[in-house]
Amino acid sequence: MAVPTAPGSPPPAAQVVGSLVAEIRQELDPLVARAGDRIREEIPEFRRVPADALARAIRGNVTRALTALHDLRPPTDAELEQAAAIGRERAEQGLAVDAVLHAYRISISALWARFGEVARERGADVASVLAFSETLWLWGDAVMDVVGAAHREVELQLAREEQQRRDAFVLAVLLGTIDAAELSRESGGYGLDPEREYVAFRARAAEGGPPPRRLAAADGLTTALDHDLVGLCSEPAAPLPGVVVGVGPPARLAALPGAFAMASRAMQTALAFGQEGVFSLADLSIRPAILADDALGDAFTGRHLEPLAALGRLGAELEDTLRVWFDHEMHVEETARALHLHANTLRHRLRRFEEATGANLRRPADLIELWWALERRRLTGDRARTAPAPPSPARSPRRGSTGTRAAGPA
Repeated sequence: MAVPTAPGSPPPAAQVVGSLVAEIRQELDPLVARAGDRIREEIPEFRRVPADALARAIRGNVTRALTALHDLRPPTDAELEQAAAIGRERAEQGLAVDAVLHAYRISISALWARFGEVARERGADVASVLAFSETLWLWGDAVMDVVGAAHREVELQLAREEQQRRDAFVLAVLLGTIDAAELSRESGGYGLDPEREYVAFRARAAEGGPPPRRLAAADGLTTALDHDLVGLCSEPAAPLPGVVVGVGPPARLAALPGAFAMASRAMQTALAFGQEGVFSLADLSIRPAILADDALGDAFTGRHLEPLAALGRLGAELEDTLRVWFDHEMHVEETARALHLHANTLRHRLRRFEEATGANLRRPADLIELWWALERRRLTGDRARTAPAPPSPARSPRRGSTGTRAAGPA
């Protein structure tokens, strides 16, 4: 191939490459067709893209590449923006970024292969081939970087929008702001069956930390509400260290708002009493009522605990004794061992309490009122007390008790 060398003529490599590019432009249709067939064969995702739309995209990419190659230059800002637009379009079509970049590589490889054939036929020199190759791959790298970045940006935006729709749906189900028709229509899209029962839950870090990101065995839908993780799942969540979870009774989707309200109340109650774990309202005995009814709690505290203040240190000692006694389900021997007392000394303290308050520890109503008052004081604290109370397990004072019980002095 004769190459002009007169002063002012284009560099030899640029002139050779320009003439070869012009020749390839004359046979663009078969080149585009071959690239399209290979893309659809190697990348199944592209088979759902209409063939004519794919051909137009390949033609545009190859044409822009040939224009840059003709001048042995990198892509312009306008060309990069066109490539970014394709990346965004492919993301909106649901094509994975790896598939999109693979398709670009196929188009570039097809162009490179055809250039090699034409260069051999025309006897192009090595310098021209190297110039074309370097420009092509640098152009391809720059374009694919932009395509990948634009695709990922849209992908993230679509994921955020989907998450927002999912979060809004979960809150609408739990709070009861979705109508029956919409619930039936939307639930299937999130893998839910309106006729199946689910467990609503609400979880919070016990020490006021950030909301837990997930719950063990929670296989349903979750979102954030205030400082809490809320959601619904097929089975109650397993306990996690440092996390308080309130759960409602199993219910169908339409009935979950009521169940979620119960889960929220259970969580608030467990937090107030310093509990950790997974709780339903039933697991917390009458503590939800203690937390909610201030007036009744204050009345019981006034009747059963405030008279002890007049006894000074003995009054605080009696209150601590009663708390440990309830914690050990009113078993005299177990309570005495926990307090390092003789059993008769414990009985004497119980009689002393009865004398100071007029309560009868054999009467169920007095026992309930006293336990209520002690739990109420656990919530509010008492500055007059001289010693802290030991922690109480989350159980009813009368549940599952056996052995010797002192329901009053004996």
